Amino acid sequence: MQSTEKDTDLIADFSLGELTEILIKNKGLHEGLYNLAVQFQVAFGAVGPSPESTCPGAMMGISRIGLSKTEEGKKNIHTVNAAEVNPAPKKKVKKKV
Repeated sequence: MQSTEKDTDLIADFSLGELTEILIKNKGLHEGLYNLAVQFQVAFGAVGPSPESTCPGAMMGISRIGLSKTEEGKKNIHTVNAAEVNPAPKKKVKKKV
């Protein structure tokens, strides 16, 4: 997690890689390569500070955040390997008596 000293109201901020790791752990993924997926919504219309000052414009918002599975040949600097950040628990071997 990065430092939050600049904004005292900010509780936590995460890099793309850190957020990807959090989602991998939350979904219980133990293998595969993943990137953060962000879905946007775009709306067009009249925008401006007042009805008299409107002009054609667009607004964009984030509607969803998730994970996208990535192939080995398509990984990039933000790709996270689930096996490294969330290894599968080791199975206990029961001894027969």
